Order: sequence, then structure tokens, then C-alpha cells
Amino acid sequence: MRIYGSIQTCFWENTEAQQLSDQGKLLATYLFTGPHSNMVGCFRLPAGYITEDLRWDLKKVTAAFQELHQAQFITRDDVSGWLLIDNFLKWNPIQNPKQAKGIQKLFDAVPRKSTVSKPLIHSLLNHGKYFDEEFHQRLYTLATEDEAGIDTVVKKSVADQDQNQDQDQNQKENMSSKINRDGFSKSTSPISFKAQATDILQFLNEKTNRAYRPVDSNLKLIVARLKSGATVLDCRQVIAKKTREWKGNEKMAEYLRPATLFNATKFEQYVGELVEPKEEETHEYVS
Repeated sequence: MRIYGSIQTCFWENTEAQQLSDQGKLLATYLFTGPHSNMVGCFRLPAGYITEDLRWDLKKVTAAFQELHQAQFITRDDVSGWLLIDNFLKWNPIQNPKQAKGIQKLFDAVPRKSTVSKPLIHSLLNHGKYFDEEFHQRLYTLATEDEAGIDTVVKKSVADQDQNQDQDQNQKENMSSKINRDGFSKSTSPISFKAQATDILQFLNEKTNRAYRPVDSNLKLIVARLKSGATVLDCRQVIAKKTREWKGNEKMAEYLRPATLFNATKFEQYVGELVEPKEEETHEYVS
């Protein structure tokens, strides 16, 4: 049984948190420390539980939920009652492999069709450094399946028109697919590219202490560089080199972001700055 909850002091320094009403701050505090919370920040909490614990009426609870949602503090499934504290793992990082195992069990209890499932997967990918390889790969698979499903719906008419051409092209590309020197398959499958780009983005977050989410706006430039022939190793080495050069420099640190590092022109320049042989840098930079 969970007997305590905590709030990191950095939460109160957050601009969005400072702008919350007293009612919003109280609900946020309750979500962190209440009896229903857990170590992943994702749990089922019907509004009726809050009306009982905080002695609020349903209208007040609903208004407070809406405020936290608009502040991007929570994602909530109104139908099932499940909610996710969006930055919970950023404020409460996983401490060890044992805790990671417990979080895996909590993840299995979350309904896949719930609206909190996808952002939870992205949060775990960004902050799950103690997860074993099997669970990590499972998260990648689920994330890329979601993206593939969205692409199928949104681009169905285009896909139908180009289906035959895509099949022919995919067959050729699959036949020529090979393993790169960094150990990743150079498959041109959109799912493979997106999975590799997600891995690269996570590496950027780990090196820079950022929290870029694996959404299209952050992944598209990385995917473009992979499609143009860059390897995962190239991308990681660029991140490692620029982090070493720019982190701590108030002016340059802001450019440790996907939009700058993976800009087509700038990326080629950064790759050109890498010192051969790259194998020596691999052990130092790539975790």
C-alpha cells in the first residue's frame, strides 16, 4: 500500500503551475499526494472520489480538471476516469531497476484504448532509462503502431492511389536492407525510421536534460536525416559533440534542439566536424 506521495520543489517553479488558481493548485497537490496516485503518475480517478475526499461538488471538480488540462498538467479520459500527470516522471524520475519493474506492472493495467495510453507510452520512452530491453522495445512497437494507425486514417486516399508503387518500392528496399555499422537495420520502413528517430530523441533528452516528446514536429527532421542516409550513430555523435560544446553556454544551449541539430544543412556540417575514427567516440558518447 502506498502511504505517502511527494511533490518536487521544481513543480512550484514551473510557470504553468504558478498561473493555476488556488483550486487548480489544490487539485494538482491532491493528484501528486492523494491515495490513488502511484509512481508512474497514471491512475484511475473518477470524479466521485474527489467529491468525497475534497468535499467539492461535481461542478467544481470538473472546472478544476479543465484548468489542469488546459495548463497541460494532465491528460484525462473522461469516459473511463483514467488520468495521467503529464510531467510526473520528469519531476519524479525512476530511481532504480526495481522501481522500473513496478512501473511496468502499472503500465499493464492501463487500458490501451484509453486516451492516456499514448502520452503515457511517450513519457515512459522519454524517462525510462532503467527499463529492460524487452519492455523498451515493446514501448517502441506500441508507439509506432499508434503512429502507423494515424497515418493510415489520415492518408488513406493517397495510400490507395499509390499502393502498387509503394509495394514495388518496398520490395526493392527490403531486398537491399542491411545492417549499418552502428548495429541498426537500414530499413526504409516508416515504422523503423520513426522508432530509430524516437530512440535518437530520447538520447537527446538524456544528454541535455530536456523533455522533447516523440511527436511528429520533433521527429520529422530526424526521420528526414535517416532517410537521406545518416545512421543512428551519426545522429548520436552529433548530439554528443554539440552537447559537449554548447551545454553550459547560455547563448548556445537553446540550440540543443531537434530543429537546429537536424536541419538538413546544419546537420551535414556537424557530421563533417566529427573526428575519425568514430569507433573511439562510440564508447564515450553512446549509452
